[in-house]
Amino acid sequence: MALTAWNADLRSARAGRRPAHGAPLFALVVLAALTLTACDSDNTLPGRSRPIFEHDWPAPGDVVGGPSTFVPPDPAEALFEASSGVRAYIVPAAGDPLVRVTAALPLGRLHEADGEAGASALLTHLLTTRGPAGAGDPLSLRLAELGASLSAVETLDATHLSLNVLPEDWRAGLELLVEITRDPDLDAQTIRNCRAGPGYDTPMAGIVGAGYRPKVELERLLGGYPLAPPEPGTSVSLAAVRALAARSLAADRVVFGIGGAVSRVEAEAALESATDGWAAGGGSAPASALVEPAEPPSRFHAVDVPSLEGWIAIGRVVGAVPDADRAPLAVLRFILAERLNIAARERRGLANRDDFEVPATASGTGLLLVRTGGRPEAVGPLVRYSLEEIARMHDPAEPVTAAEVTRAQGWLLGAVWQRSLELASDASLTFAVEEVRRGGADRLMGWPEAVRAVTAADVKRVAREYLDPAGFTTVVAGPLAEIRAARHPRWPVALDDLEAELSGEQ
Repeated sequence: MALTAWNADLRSARAGRRPAHGAPLFALVVLAALTLTACDSDNTLPGRSRPIFEHDWPAPGDVVGGPSTFVPPDPAEALFEASSGVRAYIVPAAGDPLVRVTAALPLGRLHEADGEAGASALLTHLLTTRGPAGAGDPLSLRLAELGASLSAVETLDATHLSLNVLPEDWRAGLELLVEITRDPDLDAQTIRNCRAGPGYDTPMAGIVGAGYRPKVELERLLGGYPLAPPEPGTSVSLAAVRALAARSLAADRVVFGIGGAVSRVEAEAALESATDGWAAGGGSAPASALVEPAEPPSRFHAVDVPSLEGWIAIGRVVGAVPDADRAPLAVLRFILAERLNIAARERRGLANRDDFEVPATASGTGLLLVRTGGRPEAVGPLVRYSLEEIARMHDPAEPVTAAEVTRAQGWLLGAVWQRSLELASDASLTFAVEEVRRGGADRLMGWPEAVRAVTAADVKRVAREYLDPAGFTTVVAGPLAEIRAARHPRWPVALDDLEAELSGEQ
């Protein structure tokens, strides 16, 4: 009510009339003038009381903290192999309130053979909905009795299923997860009836996750399957699901993680009992495929989707990434994400998030990707300034500072790496996934040394290799008519002009 009255008074002031609610005319005029002055400034945003970037935060090198007491668990001590060939990482922690039981599987689109497109997603669906074959009680009831839910995380080359249970229920949780992966219910009728969906979520779901629609559209545009999900309506044969299950769910392929309030001796005994007689796959595990980069068919693609906002993906495909490039590319990922957020969020207020990601696969193959989105009037500027930051990082004349490298190293080690190993539940999961992906935890445990060795010159080297702006394609999904007509009052970048520029029409 107060805001409505204020707006009416302001309209009266602009029209030369006395405000209806008795507010002094000069106060309204002064307030309007101050607002317009603030909006016209290049150094401040509306609502800010100081220039952008003005802060009193200490530089990373000036922060003096106490010595770190973090000691990661030893993966060699945590590893256990049952007589069946099943491997497990057991990380006890007596005081933890919960126990996490994880099954990591070599399952994903990069593990599918010819004729198996869509089989990995369907197999994961069967594992997490139908449960073990021949079970008397439905999976939902058994999970309810444990007071737990079964979560699944799928990537191109690894999938893991996890249960968080109370300490008194960890054996039941482990037995259930073993049953699900050892003898899944590959119901023939369910498989025959299944058809691949679109592969993406509604664009209103935000920018995170594998189902982010512009990302899926970009994957289909740049490489198709297996980089992208199968085309909608694709069916999967029973033989394909069975073949993939035989490879991925053999005793010597599945790796378990048990972390939390457990006794190692009891966990080993429980694993021996639950996995007794589980057949091994035999031979070496099949390697995951690579996604081969190809010349993009276009540099811009738009998808008309009913939405309140526009959503953006800007990316390119990479093949195998050499080991020497892994740590510098991870540092670059943080620095570019930081720069994107400064350009889009801090300086211009265009979006809540403008992020950059690199593939998490064992070989490094996948999609380098910028994700962002905002109101229709922000879409054009977001594309423009995101591409400018990519170009700036790629430009050899634009330096990467030592402070940026230091911040990236601190984030990669003090946040991401340490956080993945700090809790017993997280460490057991991390070790299990690393075992499936890379056959051991050597790279994981050597990661701090590799990251600390990265220099600004290393970052510029990989930026020159992977961030050529000419190799990036932009996908915009949203209400295209509104986006094309909208103009931001401070940064009026037109989407049509960007499309013409990226398509080579200018």
